[in-house]
Amino acid sequence: MTIALSFSPLPSAWLRSIALLVWAWLCLTFPVQARVLLRVGIAVNKPQVTVGSSTGARLLNAQGQPLAEVQAMQPLQASRSGSAVSLAGQQGERLYLQPTTSDGLVFIDQNWYRGLVELIPGERGVIAINQVGLEDYVSSVVGSEMGHRFPMEALKAQAVASRTYALYHRSRRSQQPFDLGNGIDWQVYKGVAAESSRTQAAARETAGQVLIYQGQLINAVFHSSAGGHTDDAGNVWSESRPYLQGVPDFDQHSPVFSWTATVPAQQIQQLAAGIGAIRSVEVLRSSPWGRAITVRLTGSQGIKDLNAGDFRRALGLRSTKIAISPRGEATTTASLAPVAGTFPAFFEIHGRGYGHGVGMSQWGAAALASQNYSYQQILSHYYRNTSLAVVEGR
Repeated sequence: MTIALSFSPLPSAWLRSIALLVWAWLCLTFPVQARVLLRVGIAVNKPQVTVGSSTGARLLNAQGQPLAEVQAMQPLQASRSGSAVSLAGQQGERLYLQPTTSDGLVFIDQNWYRGLVELIPGERGVIAINQVGLEDYVSSVVGSEMGHRFPMEALKAQAVASRTYALYHRSRRSQQPFDLGNGIDWQVYKGVAAESSRTQAAARETAGQVLIYQGQLINAVFHSSAGGHTDDAGNVWSESRPYLQGVPDFDQHSPVFSWTATVPAQQIQQLAAGIGAIRSVEVLRSSPWGRAITVRLTGSQGIKDLNAGDFRRALGLRSTKIAISPRGEATTTASLAPVAGTFPAFFEIHGRGYGHGVGMSQWGAAALASQNYSYQQILSHYYRNTSLAVVEGR
């Protein structure tokens, strides 16, 4: 199976055709792996963004025509100017900063990236996008998300998952200004700083490989550690996926396999205004694999049920695979606790794992790789009933 390369829509058919010519020129200028390009939003809606290049560079307009030459290591400030972007004394609805050599790097706010910089106006400022070859992107994401010390087969599994995740989300964002973000709400992408010879090898040795289910790219989500068993997507999120079902994990040697957090009752009180002093916190409903779905807060003046994911994020917990115990005794004011009784001073939360617990466990993948499982076997364990395919133009 092959997956055709697609491009994000541009303002008009004429501009789109010109942009495709620019893409073609870039593909001839850079190595073969850059045939599939991603547009990663690095700085979004900032008043100003600093950009530059490690080598000499050209500033191009939306039609790919050169506007100015830029010296190596020269920091430039990009900003929005009305409905356009301003950089180096030039303005345009879309500007590109392109190194003149194939080994040139670009920087965006002091971080270095391969490829080029695309600048467009955002709603509240300027948007700086890194256009980067798919395999360069994957190499960096593997290093950003997993590091380079894990066994090679685990790194390869991460490379396939990250490549699939990127192309899956790009295919659903054709009307958006960029394909992917670069933070934890997406998958972390730190540019050149996260690369190593091992992450590059993981990308190269799996080049173009993606996971499919019934002929379609899957949403190849992953996490650090599941605490013994991953979970069904339907238990954690609103939509079930047949390939994201709970499976045994092998993360017992993960540093976050088990953990304890101590949370003051007053901090939890802030999550439930109007219910008085917190009397108890309990997991009201959980998945078959022990991951909390609903947490109930009981106070002196009422009860509030919270989504466990919201509870986790609000308190900065590592996961929702938790058990909660009251500790200590608090001194409460009459306004908070008009009813007599004991009120805990804090709550001790015992947890397992790190992350949402759906899809591939990175520490579990490392354990399987250390037992001589191949990356294909690792992927088939965590993503049920999927198969590998190769994208066109890798």
